[in-house]
Amino acid sequence: MANRLGRSLAPIDKLPSALRTFARREDCAQAQPRTDQVRIVYEEPTDEKYRVIHDAMRERRILETVGSLLNSLRLPREMTLEVRGCQGRETAWYDRGTAFFCYEYVDLIQRHAPKSATPGGVQRGDAIVGAVIDTLFHESAHAVFDLLEIPVMGREEDAADFFSIYLMLQFPPEDARRLIEGIAFNMGSEARKDFSERPEPRKFAGPHGPNVQRHYNVLCLAYAANQALFNNVVPAGLPPWRASTCWEEWAMLKRAFTKLIMPHVDEERLRDAIANVHFNWSPLITEPASVDKPPLGD
Repeated sequence: MANRLGRSLAPIDKLPSALRTFARREDCAQAQPRTDQVRIVYEEPTDEKYRVIHDAMRERRILETVGSLLNSLRLPREMTLEVRGCQGRETAWYDRGTAFFCYEYVDLIQRHAPKSATPGGVQRGDAIVGAVIDTLFHESAHAVFDLLEIPVMGREEDAADFFSIYLMLQFPPEDARRLIEGIAFNMGSEARKDFSERPEPRKFAGPHGPNVQRHYNVLCLAYAANQALFNNVVPAGLPPWRASTCWEEWAMLKRAFTKLIMPHVDEERLRDAIANVHFNWSPLITEPASVDKPPLGD
């Protein structure tokens, strides 16, 4: 059927000139970039044990929060944020316009969240929220690169990490601190587990950077963006020699985001979206004896 239809339709370059112009104008009109192109979907969990995660994500409006920022992007077509059951797989991914997040992935995040609080005092529940939002921004970054045809030098997975970090750092400091510390602790804890076993070389053959490198990248970029997030001292666990050059990495990320992403952003919409987000955080824990140690040591 597809071949017969293909033969029966004249190629566009064989159409009369006026019809070619009309067809191309129609294509352009259909692909006119605009804001409010993000659709959110909370699928019902296939396993009832994840009902509590489904309900918690809806109650805290996790997809709505991420979607509100992404809706400031002028996209040529719709993208979807979908959370769903994945038959036991702890994963998240992007495919053809949809960023998928599995309820099961929260199990992984919970295993690597602080028992009490991050070294900076961010309580366990808030750290989990930070890791979830980071994952959603990360997978959404793949959609943005795809839909807007953003050129990426190097690994796309690294660029998706940086896209997420940059957006999280646009929030007010009290929000950004909790988001950043949440994902940094989570990645550091995953890295600690990686080092508990002797990894085979093939473990490093994938497209993602090692968790240990991602952990340090988060702390480095956040420290350079706003040292006040860490009370103007080097974050616990970040080596001073790395901290001394983080400003260069942040400057490069900011320049790239400004040049490649911001031309597609309605900046007023983005500012309004950030201003209207209310996370309802728990108080920071200030007693040193009550917080977890840095996952990779001091």
